[in-house]
Amino acid sequence: MIAEKLLLHLLIVLMPILVVTLFLNESKEKQSKSVLVVLFGIATILCIVFSFEEQGLHWDLRHALLLLAFLYGGTKAGWAVCAVALLTRTIIGGEHFIIGLAVIIGSSILFYLFTNRYQQILAKWQRVNFTIMLVFWPALAQITLLLVYLDLIGRLNGQIGHIIFYIFVFIGANVISVGFATLLLEQLSERKRMQEEMQRAVKLNAISELAASIAHEVRNPLTVVKGFLQLMQKDEKGKKKEYFNIALCEMNRAEQIISDYLNFAKPQFKNIEVIEVNQILNEIISFVTPYSLKENVELHIVGTENTLISCDKNQFKQVLINLIKNAIEATPEKGQVRVKVEEDKTVVRLTITDTGKGMSPEQLANIGTVFYSTKEKGTGLGTVVSFRIIEEMGGTLRYESRVNVGTKVTIVMPINERTKPTLEVALTLNE
Repeated sequence: MIAEKLLLHLLIVLMPILVVTLFLNESKEKQSKSVLVVLFGIATILCIVFSFEEQGLHWDLRHALLLLAFLYGGTKAGWAVCAVALLTRTIIGGEHFIIGLAVIIGSSILFYLFTNRYQQILAKWQRVNFTIMLVFWPALAQITLLLVYLDLIGRLNGQIGHIIFYIFVFIGANVISVGFATLLLEQLSERKRMQEEMQRAVKLNAISELAASIAHEVRNPLTVVKGFLQLMQKDEKGKKKEYFNIALCEMNRAEQIISDYLNFAKPQFKNIEVIEVNQILNEIISFVTPYSLKENVELHIVGTENTLISCDKNQFKQVLINLIKNAIEATPEKGQVRVKVEEDKTVVRLTITDTGKGMSPEQLANIGTVFYSTKEKGTGLGTVVSFRIIEEMGGTLRYESRVNVGTKVTIVMPINERTKPTLEVALTLNE
């Protein structure tokens, strides 16, 4: 009987995900998440109402739904589903409903504590394994409570075979339901990411072609004008010489902007070499430390030794200087900017964290878009170029931010051996 009941619960657990996948438009992410949370709440009620009761305990898959709500809906969604489960279990009552409430609360606290850790896992199958291991503990706790209870009333020895069957069925149902649900949700997220990447790639290709053509056309007359200004500056000895200096400075600034456009359109990797990340950080300290002191911002750099990657050294330094400078500018006086390098098996993870004003979800969604910037006079081009350079070198660049908390920028680069083939292909294409 318990196997049939838990099979029904398996369908109940998967039902919310299937409904969202089949009937809702993925472009409306907020609406899809809200509907998914509501469906998780309804599924939780159905699981508890149609649970299999044995020895005063209710056997169902409510913990699987609680886990999915916390991991994929967020902490607010998780606690909302927890409240629904507590209310439903209280209404049903029963001999040991206090134990049921304690298990629900304990499971929710456990899932809440591991939510942030789960969000940091990037690999699909690692996320699946993590959820399976996480749902295993509440199931084990419920079984332990049953064994203790039967031992106290002296009925454990007579039902040991019966209980072992329950253990296998209950744990197996939890593992299968969470495994399938996580795979479906990951596939849904992956499909959405692919659509966003395709849309972004189309936009970037169109903009890069336009930027390259305009930059080439503008650079030629700009070079001529700059040359004549330099000749005129040599012959000028009066007060007008200062005006030539100003004009030439602005010309240099215009040339730098054009170079950024060309770099955005097609990053040039002139010298691919194996570099030590900590050495690069030490080199750029001389650039960024005086600027942080001027802005009265504390700069902390934590590196690791012998962390090697293959890249164009100058391009990589440009990205780091740009991102650290942006972090300093976004941080108020007496704030902190922290740069940290970590090595994780096959990748090097470099994080730049500031204690600035942060960004709203809408602002965060537009980061990396040409002509979008949170600065009043910014063009957003530096950030776009940084994205493009890191991607061309086989890495990823990701922004995380919360309003009034700060922003975290994460660069993930493959370790040397895996990076070389990717960079050789990129270098061949650029030639």
